[in-house]
Amino acid sequence: MSHNMIEPLPQLQLLKAFFSSLNDSQISYAILRNATEVETGDAHDVDMTIDSACLIHAETILHETAQKLGWKKHLQTGQAKDAFNIKCYHYYFIDETSRQIFIVHIDIFPTFTWKGYILLDNQSLLQNTNDNSYYRSVSKPTESVCNLFVRLLFNGYIKDKYKIGIQQVFTETPTEVETLMRKFLPDALSFQILQFAQQGKWTNIEEIRPEIIRGIKRTATRKRLSYVRYLINKAIHRKGAIIAFIGTDGSGKSTIINGIPQIIGNTFSGDTIDYYHWRPGIIKPEKKLTPEGNVISNVQPHTSKPYGKLLSLIKMGVYILDYSLGYWLNVRWKAAKGHLVVFDRYYYDFYIDQIRYRLNLDNKLIRFFQFFIPSPDTTFVLLGDAQKIYERKKELPPDEIERQLRTLKNYQDKFSNPVEINVSASIPNVLYNVSKNILITQAKRNN
Repeated sequence: MSHNMIEPLPQLQLLKAFFSSLNDSQISYAILRNATEVETGDAHDVDMTIDSACLIHAETILHETAQKLGWKKHLQTGQAKDAFNIKCYHYYFIDETSRQIFIVHIDIFPTFTWKGYILLDNQSLLQNTNDNSYYRSVSKPTESVCNLFVRLLFNGYIKDKYKIGIQQVFTETPTEVETLMRKFLPDALSFQILQFAQQGKWTNIEEIRPEIIRGIKRTATRKRLSYVRYLINKAIHRKGAIIAFIGTDGSGKSTIINGIPQIIGNTFSGDTIDYYHWRPGIIKPEKKLTPEGNVISNVQPHTSKPYGKLLSLIKMGVYILDYSLGYWLNVRWKAAKGHLVVFDRYYYDFYIDQIRYRLNLDNKLIRFFQFFIPSPDTTFVLLGDAQKIYERKKELPPDEIERQLRTLKNYQDKFSNPVEINVSASIPNVLYNVSKNILITQAKRNN
């Protein structure tokens, strides 16, 4: 007997309880794809559809079920009253004994849509659902059609893991599949896609994507206003997080940033984490970059002499403009999409190490100019043993690292929502503490 059967994982307990409550309330629902992963407890990202007339009730059931089992919601996009657009719910559960963080991400699709065009309506998704061990799933033709078009329309390709299943279902149930595609595509185009899928000609399907989009625009119903309201709501109610890491050279900023997806990747993965070095870079972006786009570290950051007072003020004006414009033109909109925006260093670094930026300004001026700088949601202040930090990265002498650590502690009250992180601890402990704080802060912001 598997470990999961003896002691179900927390995410499996949550999903079982949620589906059971939906059944008890006689609310129609179905998992859209990867249903077997849900049954085995491996699913952390669940896509499902729910009777559009019961969305508000279902959301209440989800929140109450999660709360009873000790889960907390840290991110939500979309509103239950919207009967057309996707709703995304992210919950986390922390096992303090094992210091493990569990995350479940549930996406509810009342309809299968693309940019406001309804490909399959609520009734079509809920037809011929399958009853499984403790949950319901959509019919195989419906699942295969969704798997074929979701990546194709949004990203331009068909996901490899779905190709064999799509080909099998399109071959075994061609009439059902073609009937579904004809709801949003012309008959001839539906037949062409059916034949390509049966033959495994995925490149051919991807090549006719522009024709598919034109066919959708001619055939499918579009809820333009509903889609626009959905986008505006996402922009106004910024759901993602903006965080900054402040610390000396060698404090492990890059290691922590790279390790975050290992812990909370189901909410913030590589695709939804946006990285900035020090500032947004809208004005005069960083010049020293690797081929991958990463900033090349300055191995001797204190070798150049500071600018004079006047030039320092001019440079500071450029930086302020960059932070402000970068926030409104770039950073905020990424956070509005539910992304995690990460700064390796931030404006606060001017308090700690002006020489790095060749500035020569009084800290009172730094404090004054800070009023024009958008504040991150959390500032992680990385502290630790100066000698250990020096051994990791010998760019600054130990006495300078010690001075910067003292300054970090003394200026914490100037930072937005500062959180001390002891980087002398093991990497797993550091990542756990950072990730836990991100989730807790997100839960407070989104509830």
